[in-house]
Amino acid sequence: MKKLHGITKFLMGAALLEISAASVSAAETVALKVSGGVIKGLQEGNIRVYKGIPYARPPVGELRFAPPQDSDLWTGELDCSRFGDRCFQAAPFAGPESHSEDCLTLNVWTPAKPGEDAGLPVYVFIHGGGFAAGSGSLPGYDATGFAQKGIVAVTINYRLGALGFFASRETLKQYGTTGNWGILDQIKALQWVRDNIAAFGGDPGRVTIGGESAGSFSVSALMVSPLAKGLFRGVIMESGTVLSLAALSPYAKSDLRKSVKVSGMLAEVFGAGDDAEGLEKMRMADAGALAGFSAFVPDQTITPAFFLTPVFDGRVLPEEPLKALSSGDFSDLNLLLGYNADEGSIFVPEGSDGSVYNMLVMRVFGDGKFPRILERFGVDARHTALQRARQLTAYGAFIAGTRRFADIVAGAGGDVYLYTFNYVSSRNGQNGLGATHAAELPFVFNNLASDGLSGPEAEKLAAEMHTRWANFIKNGDPNAGETLPGGVTWPKYDARQARVLFLDREITSGPLADSDNIDYICDLMFTGM
Repeated sequence: MKKLHGITKFLMGAALLEISAASVSAAETVALKVSGGVIKGLQEGNIRVYKGIPYARPPVGELRFAPPQDSDLWTGELDCSRFGDRCFQAAPFAGPESHSEDCLTLNVWTPAKPGEDAGLPVYVFIHGGGFAAGSGSLPGYDATGFAQKGIVAVTINYRLGALGFFASRETLKQYGTTGNWGILDQIKALQWVRDNIAAFGGDPGRVTIGGESAGSFSVSALMVSPLAKGLFRGVIMESGTVLSLAALSPYAKSDLRKSVKVSGMLAEVFGAGDDAEGLEKMRMADAGALAGFSAFVPDQTITPAFFLTPVFDGRVLPEEPLKALSSGDFSDLNLLLGYNADEGSIFVPEGSDGSVYNMLVMRVFGDGKFPRILERFGVDARHTALQRARQLTAYGAFIAGTRRFADIVAGAGGDVYLYTFNYVSSRNGQNGLGATHAAELPFVFNNLASDGLSGPEAEKLAAEMHTRWANFIKNGDPNAGETLPGGVTWPKYDARQARVLFLDREITSGPLADSDNIDYICDLMFTGM
């Protein structure tokens, strides 16, 4: 059960159940016009919520494995009082709620009656789930707290698994891109926000995008995508960057040629080749089966054959993201990013031995770097194989990419704020997971109940973190705006000093912990030393 809890928390960032609609009966219905027509949402107290707004046509039939298209117009008032379906995903993470391919919807929380010209800051959050699970409707992502702080908050759905990241030569031929349908959905959602958010009181010129885990990988991908240019000015990345995508996908590695090959093997299961006829066959294949074959397995000691991620195709994403990032101009961009102290704990189960550790090192770093890793991070009297496996998984999948991203963006003139989340709840202390992956989410959203957390200690940290995130969304600086309860200044990141904010029972700032080891891994991964 401990292991299941960790995996569930990673994939969903919260519990699997939808936000309760029990209080809806007391809410007042409110309507406004967007590009597709009139939508009807709910006002509860001083907050208005619009759920399940279509931002693109359902990606079915000929639109499966194709770029998203503008949503159809509708007549009358579209009921947006309930969340839309989740995008197809494999059990058990699909939960009991409905999921379908007709899932390209978004949700908006906004202060009531902000005025059409209010010009409020906007926060668009992209959910995690290994590119194969999750949705914008999970209770942990209830953005009421941000709306109460004067922010228009948006969560989105995007295509997942093979439905979101299937790559083929045929689609590359037809559309000039392949394997990035889920990323294109995210871009389409941001374009919808640009064109419609003023109706909710938001300023399309004050958009910050953020995400956690696969959502953070996505956000960093959008930073280097030429198709997303100009759609946002601020970025929040929690646990992961595009630079580490290859570490998550041992076979496809986000490489165009390899991704097409792995997807082709998946197509063979359905008797489809990589041609026009095969594409039509894949478009008729059962969506649930496609989701099942391409599910992400959080247990990194298991290597799934058909796990698919975004693809460096040269159009949606650069063929060399590190090179694109290094040559980018980020002087006008504000970036808040970080990771949790024990990112690897839920990905490597207890009982993992030396052979598992060696396998993980080989899979993430490759044969050429294998001896150097074992020489520096050996198993000995002080470090068990389990500890090393979790440590190197965290370095390779999350920490090294975050550090290099911060270095490059800060060096290019961007304002960067780096954190490490060290808080360990009593539950995670008891089950040995520590400050694990996704543990920061209830604090960021100030929504502790979504994860069963409570008590003065947790409430104090949640209030402070939520305020710092809101300050950053509003002002591009987590220190500017609403007074911080703890009063500690978050230092602006500089690669030479590498000072960060430590989020724990007491918030402090200081030099990045374990920087020598992190730099060593960065050099191995990104310079090929």
